[in-house]
Amino acid sequence: MRGLVITAALLGLSGCSVFSSQEDSRTTAATESLQFLFADAAEAPDLATLQQVPYPVTYVQIGDAPRTILGLAATEPHGQYWVSAGSEALTLWQGRVIRTSRLVGENRVHTDNLSNDPLACHLHGQRKCDSQWQRSIQIERPVRNSTPLKPQHEIVSLQLQSTLTRSGRDISETGLATESVAGEVEATYEFSNSYRLSSDGKYVISSRQWVSPALGYVELEMVNLAQPNPPSTAPEPTRLNLPVQTLNNGQAPRLRQFVEAMAQEFYPDSYWPGLRIHSDKLDERFAKRHAGMLKHLRMLAETYRHDQHTELANAADQLVQQFQQWPLRASYVHGIDPAQMRLTLAQNPMLNGYDAEAEYQIVVAAAQRSELGISNLDAAQSERWLIQLNGDIRQLFPNEQLADGQPGIVFTGIQQDLLPPGFRSINSQLAMFLQHWDYSQAAQAEQQAGTQQ
Repeated sequence: MRGLVITAALLGLSGCSVFSSQEDSRTTAATESLQFLFADAAEAPDLATLQQVPYPVTYVQIGDAPRTILGLAATEPHGQYWVSAGSEALTLWQGRVIRTSRLVGENRVHTDNLSNDPLACHLHGQRKCDSQWQRSIQIERPVRNSTPLKPQHEIVSLQLQSTLTRSGRDISETGLATESVAGEVEATYEFSNSYRLSSDGKYVISSRQWVSPALGYVELEMVNLAQPNPPSTAPEPTRLNLPVQTLNNGQAPRLRQFVEAMAQEFYPDSYWPGLRIHSDKLDERFAKRHAGMLKHLRMLAETYRHDQHTELANAADQLVQQFQQWPLRASYVHGIDPAQMRLTLAQNPMLNGYDAEAEYQIVVAAAQRSELGISNLDAAQSERWLIQLNGDIRQLFPNEQLADGQPGIVFTGIQQDLLPPGFRSINSQLAMFLQHWDYSQAAQAEQQAGTQQ
């Protein structure tokens, strides 16, 4: 596991900072230029016009939407960020679309196993590249039963397998994406991708790639090429300890500045929906709320015992025991969109001295599904809640089943009608605590348990 403690001397925050405004200026220049030149255009400009733009640009068409253009905002070890005049974004890695941002309908938020992508192998001129590739992708889409007035989103996982074939400068890829529920195939999507390489074989200059069920295909035609990404290894959890500092301009740094200063600590398949920001001061506040909730749960168990509801008292005892063992740690954010971190303040929080005494900690770790709560009551006596990675909470319908691989927490609590007065909101309160589930600690515990077996 990667662990990195950053000192003030390393970051240069007390003197000449390593934080550079160059990337800020580059992103701002690209987006402002696109907005000024092309935001009001009825159609994408012609090739001769785009060839005059002093930075990499590409034509793009997503599904049935009109053809438009994207400009390169940055090339980082964790991806190439291409943005539109309207702040939509695609993240590419070795010519492959690995994430989308702010697109209508749904967005791909994660692609794993990128270190084994045969397309990257071909771009780096290796003589022997695998033809088969398996990976999973995660899609953030609206919950089916949510309303426009109260929208909610869910992250679902699809399994992809594909075969790549190369003929000269052309690579074709055919495959199948599968979405499963309770071990049964819910939906399948066949796809056929194509990639055209540059004459030296180091770049993808045009492509047609399947992105997700709702978005369909993305077609890209590069005009001015960007530098290719270097190869990447398999991702590891990222844990950065960051001292509270003030920059030379008197302001506190923002998340993006730390990410850019330590870009090598992130991977193209780092799990950005699992990014959390902790601090020592927040830990202190959370510990007090945790103690209060534990006392409330114990009172619930005693109330049931007093009323001689033995079965319900046993269920409450389960909650008391579990609550003390849950790996919880309060976070200021629940996932980050790294493309929007470059474009909006909402996705780029300030790490100031007000919310931390000495240091912040940034943790990026993969998230799995966890089933928690009571187990001794039947469905009529219990209710289930889903706590999403992004912090959204909703009560599940009776017998509602979730897609296989969908990350988050499913919590089973005592049915509300069986809760005494004064305790009727205890399930929603516990769900709010579970918003702060520490996925990195949970993964460590599972790995240790597997090693001991």
